[in-house]
Amino acid sequence: MRVLLVTSESTYVRDNYLSLLQKLTDKKNLPENVEIIGLAIVKTVSFSLLFTVMKLFAIGVWGISSALLKNMIASKISDPRSGLFKSLGLPVLKLENINRPESIKAIAELKPDVIVNIRTRNIYKKEILALPSIGCVNIHHGLLPDNRGTMCDLWAWVEGRPVGFTVHWMNEKIDDGDIIKTQEIDASGAKSYADIPYISSTYESGCILEALCRIAREGRFKGIENKSQNVHFTRNPDYRQIKDIKKKGFRL
Repeated sequence: MRVLLVTSESTYVRDNYLSLLQKLTDKKNLPENVEIIGLAIVKTVSFSLLFTVMKLFAIGVWGISSALLKNMIASKISDPRSGLFKSLGLPVLKLENINRPESIKAIAELKPDVIVNIRTRNIYKKEILALPSIGCVNIHHGLLPDNRGTMCDLWAWVEGRPVGFTVHWMNEKIDDGDIIKTQEIDASGAKSYADIPYISSTYESGCILEALCRIAREGRFKGIENKSQNVHFTRNPDYRQIKDIKKKGFRL
Protein backbone atom coordinates (compact mmCIF):
# COMPACT_ATOMS: atom_id res chain seq x y z
CA MET A 1 0.00 0.00 0.00
CA ARG A 2 1.53 3.26 -1.19
CA VAL A 3 1.12 6.22 1.19
CA LEU A 4 1.77 9.89 0.43
CA LEU A 5 2.17 12.29 3.37
CA VAL A 6 1.04 15.91 3.00
CA THR A 7 1.86 18.74 5.40
CA SER A 8 2.30 22.52 5.46
CA GLU A 9 5.42 24.51 4.67
CA SER A 10 5.27 26.02 8.16
CA THR A 11 3.19 24.87 11.12
CA TYR A 12 3.23 25.97 14.76
CA VAL A 13 4.36 22.52 15.88
CA ARG A 14 7.79 23.20 17.36
CA ASP A 15 9.76 20.83 15.16
CA ASN A 16 7.45 21.37 12.16
CA TYR A 17 6.50 17.66 12.37
CA LEU A 18 10.05 16.44 11.76
CA SER A 19 9.97 13.81 14.52
CA LEU A 20 6.57 12.53 13.35
CA LEU A 21 7.86 12.18 9.78
CA GLN A 22 10.97 10.40 11.04
CA LYS A 23 8.80 7.82 12.80
CA LEU A 24 6.53 7.34 9.80
CA THR A 25 9.43 6.80 7.40
CA ASP A 26 11.31 4.38 9.66
CA LYS A 27 10.78 0.99 8.04
CA LYS A 28 10.95 -0.69 11.46
CA ASN A 29 7.72 1.10 12.38
CA LEU A 30 5.76 0.61 9.16
CA PRO A 31 3.14 -2.15 8.99
CA GLU A 32 3.75 -4.99 6.55
CA ASN A 33 2.92 -4.09 2.94
CA VAL A 34 2.91 -0.34 3.68
CA GLU A 35 5.42 2.04 2.12
CA ILE A 36 5.78 5.81 2.31
CA ILE A 37 6.24 7.07 -1.26
CA GLY A 38 6.91 10.76 -0.71
CA LEU A 39 6.12 14.04 0.98
CA ALA A 40 4.02 16.89 -0.38
CA ILE A 41 4.60 20.29 1.25
CA VAL A 42 1.86 22.87 0.74
CA LYS A 43 2.93 26.50 0.59
CA THR A 44 1.94 28.64 3.57
CA VAL A 45 4.89 31.03 3.99
CA SER A 46 4.00 34.52 2.77
CA PHE A 47 4.28 38.18 3.73
CA SER A 48 0.73 37.90 5.05
CA LEU A 49 1.74 35.10 7.42
CA LEU A 50 4.85 37.04 8.48
CA PHE A 51 2.64 40.05 9.26
CA THR A 52 0.36 37.82 11.34
CA VAL A 53 3.38 36.49 13.25
CA MET A 54 4.56 40.04 13.98
CA LYS A 55 1.10 40.95 15.28
CA LEU A 56 1.11 37.89 17.53
CA PHE A 57 4.51 38.88 18.93
CA ALA A 58 3.19 42.40 19.56
CA ILE A 59 0.28 41.16 21.68
CA GLY A 60 2.43 38.74 23.67
CA VAL A 61 1.60 35.46 21.92
CA TRP A 62 5.17 34.25 22.19
CA GLY A 63 4.93 30.48 21.87
CA ILE A 64 2.89 30.16 18.67
CA SER A 65 4.60 33.06 16.93
CA SER A 66 8.11 31.82 17.83
CA ALA A 67 7.38 28.34 16.49
CA LEU A 68 5.86 29.72 13.31
CA LEU A 69 8.72 32.12 12.65
CA LYS A 70 11.39 29.48 13.29
CA ASN A 71 9.65 27.02 11.00
CA MET A 72 9.10 29.65 8.31
CA ILE A 73 12.83 30.45 8.23
CA ALA A 74 13.87 26.79 8.29
CA SER A 75 11.48 25.87 5.48
CA LYS A 76 13.06 28.50 3.22
CA ILE A 77 16.73 27.98 4.13
CA SER A 78 17.17 24.24 4.66
CA ASP A 79 14.03 22.30 5.49
CA PRO A 80 15.10 19.23 7.52
CA ARG A 81 11.89 17.44 6.49
CA SER A 82 12.86 17.71 2.83
CA GLY A 83 16.38 16.61 3.78
CA LEU A 84 14.98 13.53 5.53
CA PHE A 85 12.97 12.41 2.50
CA LYS A 86 15.77 13.12 0.04
CA SER A 87 18.18 11.11 2.19
CA LEU A 88 15.74 8.20 1.87
CA GLY A 89 15.52 8.62 -1.89
CA LEU A 90 11.88 9.75 -1.67
CA PRO A 91 10.42 12.63 -3.69
CA VAL A 92 9.37 15.94 -2.12
CA LEU A 93 6.62 17.84 -3.92
CA LYS A 94 6.30 21.60 -3.34
CA LEU A 95 2.67 22.57 -3.97
CA GLU A 96 0.94 25.95 -4.05
CA ASN A 97 -2.40 24.31 -3.24
CA ILE A 98 -3.41 20.65 -3.08
CA ASN A 99 -6.30 21.20 -5.52
CA ARG A 100 -4.45 22.85 -8.41
CA PRO A 101 -4.24 20.86 -11.66
CA GLU A 102 -0.44 20.79 -11.50
CA SER A 103 -0.61 19.43 -7.94
CA ILE A 104 -3.06 16.72 -8.91
CA LYS A 105 -0.88 15.76 -11.88
CA ALA A 106 2.27 15.54 -9.75
CA ILE A 107 0.53 13.45 -7.08
CA ALA A 108 -1.12 11.19 -9.66
CA GLU A 109 2.32 10.29 -11.04
CA LEU A 110 3.21 8.79 -7.64
CA LYS A 111 0.15 6.47 -7.76
CA PRO A 112 -0.78 6.69 -4.05
CA ASP A 113 -3.26 4.30 -2.47
CA VAL A 114 -3.69 6.56 0.58
CA ILE A 115 -3.02 10.26 1.17
CA VAL A 116 -2.53 11.39 4.79
CA ASN A 117 -3.16 15.08 5.46
CA ILE A 118 -1.09 16.34 8.40
CA ARG A 119 -2.04 19.84 9.54
CA THR A 120 -2.79 21.66 6.31
CA ARG A 121 -5.84 23.87 5.95
CA ASN A 122 -6.44 23.05 2.31
CA ILE A 123 -9.97 21.79 1.80
CA TYR A 124 -9.62 18.74 -0.44
CA LYS A 125 -11.94 18.88 -3.44
CA LYS A 126 -13.39 15.88 -5.27
CA GLU A 127 -10.54 15.60 -7.81
CA ILE A 128 -7.86 15.08 -5.17
CA LEU A 129 -10.15 12.98 -2.95
CA ALA A 130 -10.75 10.60 -5.86
CA LEU A 131 -7.07 10.30 -6.77
CA PRO A 132 -5.78 7.67 -4.29
CA SER A 133 -7.11 4.17 -4.90
CA ILE A 134 -8.29 3.75 -1.29
CA GLY A 135 -8.85 7.27 0.06
CA CYS A 136 -7.64 10.32 1.97
CA VAL A 137 -7.15 10.43 5.73
CA ASN A 138 -6.96 13.58 7.87
CA ILE A 139 -5.75 14.43 11.36
CA HIS A 140 -8.23 16.86 12.92
CA HIS A 141 -6.97 18.61 16.05
CA GLY A 142 -10.10 18.14 18.10
CA LEU A 143 -12.12 15.21 19.39
CA LEU A 144 -14.79 14.48 16.78
CA PRO A 145 -17.69 14.33 16.42
CA ASP A 146 -18.23 17.05 19.05
CA ASN A 147 -15.27 19.40 18.45
CA ARG A 148 -15.24 21.06 15.02
CA GLY A 149 -13.65 24.13 13.44
CA THR A 150 -10.13 25.47 14.04
CA MET A 151 -7.91 25.45 17.14
CA CYS A 152 -10.24 22.99 18.86
CA ASP A 153 -7.35 21.84 21.05
CA LEU A 154 -6.74 25.40 22.30
CA TRP A 155 -10.35 25.95 23.29
CA ALA A 156 -10.65 22.52 24.88
CA TRP A 157 -7.54 23.27 26.98
CA VAL A 158 -8.74 26.72 28.04
CA GLU A 159 -12.26 25.51 28.83
CA GLY A 160 -11.10 22.46 30.79
CA ARG A 161 -12.43 19.89 28.33
CA PRO A 162 -10.52 16.81 27.11
CA VAL A 163 -7.77 17.70 24.61
CA GLY A 164 -6.98 15.47 21.68
CA PHE A 165 -7.23 14.75 17.98
CA THR A 166 -9.10 12.55 15.52
CA VAL A 167 -7.97 10.47 12.55
CA HIS A 168 -10.81 10.29 10.02
CA TRP A 169 -11.65 9.58 6.41
CA MET A 170 -11.98 12.72 4.30
CA ASN A 171 -14.81 13.85 2.05
CA GLU A 172 -15.72 17.22 0.53
CA LYS A 173 -17.15 18.53 3.81
CA ILE A 174 -15.01 20.03 6.57
CA ASP A 175 -14.33 17.87 9.67
CA ASP A 176 -16.51 15.17 8.13
CA GLY A 177 -16.06 11.56 7.05
CA ASP A 178 -16.17 8.46 9.22
CA ILE A 179 -13.96 8.46 12.31
CA ILE A 180 -11.07 6.00 12.31
CA LYS A 181 -9.74 6.83 15.79
CA THR A 182 -10.02 9.51 18.46
CA GLN A 183 -7.13 10.08 20.84
CA GLU A 184 -7.05 12.15 24.02
CA ILE A 185 -3.64 13.53 24.99
CA ASP A 186 -2.17 14.35 28.37
CA ALA A 187 -1.89 18.13 28.33
CA SER A 188 -1.33 18.42 32.08
CA GLY A 189 2.34 19.27 31.59
CA ALA A 190 1.69 22.03 29.06
CA LYS A 191 3.11 25.34 30.26
CA SER A 192 1.63 27.18 27.28
CA TYR A 193 -0.60 26.35 24.32
CA ALA A 194 2.50 26.05 22.13
CA ASP A 195 3.33 22.84 24.03
CA ILE A 196 0.08 21.16 23.02
CA PRO A 197 0.58 20.76 19.23
CA TYR A 198 4.00 19.25 19.90
CA ILE A 199 2.68 16.91 22.61
CA SER A 200 -0.10 15.92 20.21
CA SER A 201 2.42 15.17 17.45
CA THR A 202 4.10 12.58 19.69
CA TYR A 203 0.80 10.65 19.82
CA GLU A 204 -0.15 11.18 16.18
CA SER A 205 2.52 8.99 14.58
CA GLY A 206 1.32 5.93 16.52
CA CYS A 207 -2.30 6.57 15.57
CA ILE A 208 -1.43 7.02 11.90
CA LEU A 209 0.59 3.79 11.89
CA GLU A 210 -2.29 1.97 13.57
CA ALA A 211 -4.73 3.34 10.98
CA LEU A 212 -2.44 2.39 8.08
CA CYS A 213 -2.09 -1.12 9.44
CA ARG A 214 -5.87 -1.56 9.47
CA ILE A 215 -6.31 0.03 6.03
CA ALA A 216 -3.65 -2.28 4.59
CA ARG A 217 -5.65 -5.26 5.92
CA GLU A 218 -9.19 -4.11 5.19
CA GLY A 219 -9.04 -1.34 2.58
CA ARG A 220 -11.51 1.50 3.04
CA PHE A 221 -13.44 0.22 6.02
CA LYS A 222 -16.49 1.89 7.56
CA GLY A 223 -15.50 3.92 10.60
CA ILE A 224 -17.50 5.44 13.42
CA GLU A 225 -20.30 7.74 12.30
CA ASN A 226 -19.17 11.36 12.55
CA LYS A 227 -22.42 12.88 13.84
CA SER A 228 -23.24 14.72 17.07
CA GLN A 229 -25.97 16.77 18.68
CA ASN A 230 -23.42 18.38 21.02
CA VAL A 231 -21.09 20.29 18.69
CA HIS A 232 -18.48 22.78 19.96
CA PHE A 233 -17.62 24.86 16.89
CA THR A 234 -14.53 27.04 17.37
CA ARG A 235 -12.44 29.51 15.40
CA ASN A 236 -9.02 31.11 15.87
CA PRO A 237 -9.31 33.54 18.79
CA ASP A 238 -9.54 37.22 17.97
CA TYR A 239 -7.61 39.94 19.82
CA ARG A 240 -10.25 40.32 22.55
CA GLN A 241 -10.42 36.58 23.13
CA ILE A 242 -6.63 36.35 23.30
CA LYS A 243 -6.61 39.04 26.00
CA ASP A 244 -9.29 37.16 27.94
CA ILE A 245 -7.39 33.87 27.65
CA LYS A 246 -4.20 35.50 28.92
CA LYS A 247 -6.07 37.18 31.82
CA LYS A 248 -7.14 33.70 32.93
CA GLY A 249 -3.47 32.75 33.23
CA PHE A 250 -3.08 30.73 30.03
CA ARG A 251 0.09 31.35 28.04
CA LEU A 252 -0.03 31.27 24.26
